[in-house]
Parts: sequence; structure tokens; C-alpha cells
Amino acid sequence: MKEHLTFIIVLLLTTTSFGQLPKKAMKKMGSNPILFLDSAETNMNTLQTLNPFDISNITILKPKKAKKTLGEKGVDGAIYVTTVKTAKNIYWNYFRTKSDEYRELLATPQADTIVQYVLNGQPLSDSVAPRSLFLITDKNFKSIKIVDKEKLLSDNIVPKRYVVAITVKRPKGLAKSSDPN
Repeated sequence: MKEHLTFIIVLLLTTTSFGQLPKKAMKKMGSNPILFLDSAETNMNTLQTLNPFDISNITILKPKKAKKTLGEKGVDGAIYVTTVKTAKNIYWNYFRTKSDEYRELLATPQADTIVQYVLNGQPLSDSVAPRSLFLITDKNFKSIKIVDKEKLLSDNIVPKRYVVAITVKRPKGLAKSSDPN
């Protein structure tokens, strides 16, 4: 079971941009960690059916923290997997509370195909945006600004109509990627 779980975690972590190294994360895990998919308890079979490109984030709670959070169920640790769809819903709802303009511009999370997200001056690709924006909370959020591309002097800045520029404090433990896309 542990080898199977290690393989799944290695596969998932290699397809996401942030996370602990699998050896370090698995070192103190018990043989039967509790598994969550989009905050709902699940089983290994469900996680195995996921397309790795549909995964936004993986959070691993070692047994001590999992037991504190989940009680006796967390005695072997916990693994939380967040899908891209859920991550988009989370950051979309969050930004709607921070900007009336964002709320008016994007009626649904799927409507963000018209925007180019820029985080701390770095443009985010469509595949990276959910992984990075999902981590923004009141603890690290600074500002959000929407810019209509038609008001910019150059047409070649971004391929999308709007730029959503977000400024945050760097989240604790966030790995810095050498390639923002």
C-alpha cells in the first residue's frame, strides 16, 4: 500500500509546480493516510482516475498535524488534492470580494478565458494560474487591478482582452519557479 501511495504522490507532485519532495513528505506518513479530493474524503481508486493535468495543488499533512486537525482519523497523516476546477472557483470567489470590477467582468469562473493573470509582475499561463492564484488569502493579498488591453498603447502585450494584475506577499513555503509559465 505504501509503495502504491508513494507512486501516486510522486506522479501527482511531478505534474504540479509546488509541493514537498515526495521522500521528505512520505518519510513520516503512516501506512493508511486519509485522502481528500476537493475537501471531500475519498479513496485511492478515485485519485487514480484523475488526469494529472486536472490537479491544481496537493497538500500533505504529516500524522502529528493531521491528528490535531482531524482527530484519530488523521493518525497516519492526510493528503488533500485540489482540482483545477475547485481552485478556479476558490480564487474566483475570493477576487470577487476584493474587486467590484472583477465581479462585473467575470460572471463565472469559466469566464476568465478573456483575462491574462499577472501575479507580482509575472504573467501566468492558463495552466499555472489556478495553482498560483489558489494560494492567495487575506494573509498575503495586497491588491488587484484590472486593465483593459484596448486602453494600452501596444496590441502585442497580451493575447487576451483584459489583464488582471494581482500583488501579494509571497506565501510561506511557496517554491519559486524558474519558469513562470
